Amino acid sequence: MLRAAGKRLLPASVYHWLSGRYRAWRRLYAYPPGANLRRADYDAYWNEKAGGRLGQLSAWRLRRARVFERVLRPGDRVLDVGTGDGAILQYLIATSQIDARGLDVSPAAVAFCRRSGLNVDLVDLARPLEALPDGTWDYAILSEVLEHLANPEAVLDALRPRIRRALLVSVPNSGFIAHRLRLALGKFPLQWIVWPGEHLRFWTVADFDWWAAQLDFTIAARYPYEGVRGLMRWWPSLFAAGIVYVLEPSRTQRSSP
Repeated sequence: MLRAAGKRLLPASVYHWLSGRYRAWRRLYAYPPGANLRRADYDAYWNEKAGGRLGQLSAWRLRRARVFERVLRPGDRVLDVGTGDGAILQYLIATSQIDARGLDVSPAAVAFCRRSGLNVDLVDLARPLEALPDGTWDYAILSEVLEHLANPEAVLDALRPRIRRALLVSVPNSGFIAHRLRLALGKFPLQWIVWPGEHLRFWTVADFDWWAAQLDFTIAARYPYEGVRGLMRWWPSLFAAGIVYVLEPSRTQRSSP
């Protein structure tokens, strides 16, 4: 009742701002409503996570897409690994004029992408060597993908010889201040929406720096795109909720045949 009254009486911009602040504070101490502890189905994941907004960019995903857009150039060959509903890929094709192909594990997501005119294949990244299509690419995009995989190292190793320039990888920052506060309140950082098994791996900024180096990648750039405005670029390890990394293979790896 209170929500309906606020939506009716307040200007839309004010209502959405207050609603966003309420959801952020609620995530410090509560759990997502409607959680399903037994669901591990990515078709259901997309249906429940996006609902009727499939193919539409949320503000969060739009900011992430604009970071990718800054790096890509017209004509680049791009492999989008974990395309999902294709909203980001469609945006990049329109704005950056890239030659793109997508991969995803969800038949429902792949079918939706194909209906939207995107070149997307069904793959299982649990078997990355068999799943990747033939050919080489200027960039591979892994947009909020690695944290969902039990063995992301195998995926990066499989992509390495196929990529001429860099991997564009976005992951949540588990060291974000909201996650630290939630942990201080006795609850694990909340990085899931539908079911707790959505994320299998977790990185802080320091963790990701170490991890990338161990895999012989160089972080050529780091772009905080979501978090506390005015502070996330100054202190991303604490104030950035989401970060895009530009990962280049080390010189030794690049020079090897």
